[in-house]
Amino acid sequence: MVKYWEGDKELGKFLEYFKKDQPPFIISDGFPEGYLPKPISLEFNISDPLQRKKIKKIQWVKISDFEKIRKGEGVSFLNEENILLSKLHVYNVINRSTNTTLEGGVYAIPEIVIDRISIYLKTVNEEWKNEVVNLLKELSRIGYGRKKSIGKGQFCVESVQEFNFPSLESADGFVTLSNFCPKSTDPTEGIYRTFVKYGKLGEEFTFCGNPFKRPLLMIKTGSVFKTNGPPKEYYGRIIQENISPVKSEVIHYAYAFSLPVSYPKNV
Repeated sequence: MVKYWEGDKELGKFLEYFKKDQPPFIISDGFPEGYLPKPISLEFNISDPLQRKKIKKIQWVKISDFEKIRKGEGVSFLNEENILLSKLHVYNVINRSTNTTLEGGVYAIPEIVIDRISIYLKTVNEEWKNEVVNLLKELSRIGYGRKKSIGKGQFCVESVQEFNFPSLESADGFVTLSNFCPKSTDPTEGIYRTFVKYGKLGEEFTFCGNPFKRPLLMIKTGSVFKTNGPPKEYYGRIIQENISPVKSEVIHYAYAFSLPVSYPKNV
């Protein structure tokens, strides 16, 4: 959005902060309103194997439960409400010769719908907060992600509110609210899960000959790491090399939106 709104020169200035590891803002993943990712450390605080098996299946927790988990306290997940809606979207396969639907060419794909999403943002000052909010508003008109060309991924910025997570004086670790790639100096002792991200270039780069990014191993949202003392505001890095096999200028944002936690003692 910086490129399209302000041009290549301003985009270069914008990215320079991140390339120097001085990010003016850190942004989280998006979560269902009122929920946050379950810190994986919770699984190590449960002694009952049946309860632990149930806990492993939970992806998000209410903010009040998230705060208890951050402090190392026990929580109960009875009567969890269903926060995801599922619907079937019908598609058809077109015969390009007759411009009609092929026989047996109608099929349905289930889609997950979330009514409202919360995104958390840390900025160095008010000016950068306004900058990011304006960029998100511009992005909302276009949409993002898969199938945005047919209207998917569109949204509106409904509200912007100040939000402060309670301080935690006993913190000796952090939980990440975003997928990230650690740098060499980041903590290594932790309770985490990884996944391989298969990214793809968009916009005009879609037609560059090879729009597929190289596979990237990332640490998953909700992972917890132990720190020596209070954690920092962020971890991770910008990956500046070997993201695209054909576009060397492509980089990847891989910072962790970190929040302090009490690291489990029995790990």
